[in-house]
Amino acid sequence: MSENNTDTRRNSLIFIISLTVFALFIISCIFVGWFVWRISELNELLKNETEALKTTATIFGGIAVFINAYYAAKRWEAMDKSAEAANESAKAALKNAEAALKNAQVAEDKQITERFAKAIEQLGSEKIEVRLGAIYTLERIAKDSSKDHWTIMEVLTAFVRENAPLMSEEEKTDDTNEEPKLRTDIQAALTVIGRRNTEIEQANQRLDLHNIDIRRADLREANLQGANLYQANLQGAILTRANLQKADLMRANLQGAYLMGANPQGASLYQANLQGAYLMGANPQGANLYQANLQGADLYQANLQGVDLSEAENLEQQQINSAKGDRTTILPENLQRPEHWQ
Repeated sequence: MSENNTDTRRNSLIFIISLTVFALFIISCIFVGWFVWRISELNELLKNETEALKTTATIFGGIAVFINAYYAAKRWEAMDKSAEAANESAKAALKNAEAALKNAQVAEDKQITERFAKAIEQLGSEKIEVRLGAIYTLERIAKDSSKDHWTIMEVLTAFVRENAPLMSEEEKTDDTNEEPKLRTDIQAALTVIGRRNTEIEQANQRLDLHNIDIRRADLREANLQGANLYQANLQGAILTRANLQKADLMRANLQGAYLMGANPQGASLYQANLQGAYLMGANPQGANLYQANLQGADLYQANLQGVDLSEAENLEQQQINSAKGDRTTILPENLQRPEHWQ
């Protein structure tokens, strides 16, 4: 309301000044004309009167220009003030938005922390359905919060290690050799681990699943790249099209495991037990198979190019004949390079 009153007063002042200047101009023209008429001779009267009027008009035109310039400057000043006010308003709005975003982030972090703490508590429940809910809650948190992703993977791998440990010889009993059924919650944890988002992980972050007993686990298409599976019991496990690139499978038990189309490229299979394993179409290029037991392993169309099999154990000619290899494949001395490899 005050701004409108100020504009009204300003407009009224401009009108009064303009009217005053116009009146002065008319009076000046009359006065100049009378003065020239009085002092001039008749033959120069018209000429002098014209020049005087021109001069008067020029003077008042200059005054009008000056007044117009003055008020134009005032208008620009007012516009600058308005722009500054708008800028300050925009800055205030931005600060408010940033504060609101920060508050929302704090609230979200608090909610995630509460969900995380509750899920960790539920992992220790005696009820299988509660443990399953906790595992899938942790998976959702890992998707919602990238900064909590790896922490959750460490929690889940620790859960597997604690609940499916590899028993030592002293801990084994008479019924130990009986093939146990993998617990549903352990399988759920392995599934979540295998389908995690690896794009947000750092190069030094490796899954720790060493010394676990997960016989007949379903790990098809699981991403276990670089995982530590040292001495893990994966007997009969389904690892079809699993990514085992550069995984540590040293002394692991892969007897009868399904590795069709799997990628153990560059993996350590030192002294691993691959007896009767299904490696059809697998790619063990660059893998360390030193003293690995390949007795009865199905190597049909397995890519053995560049693989050193010189120290592999229990390997037979018929297994080599069904595989894919070339001159870079190193075979044991008792085996011949198939002709079709050439």
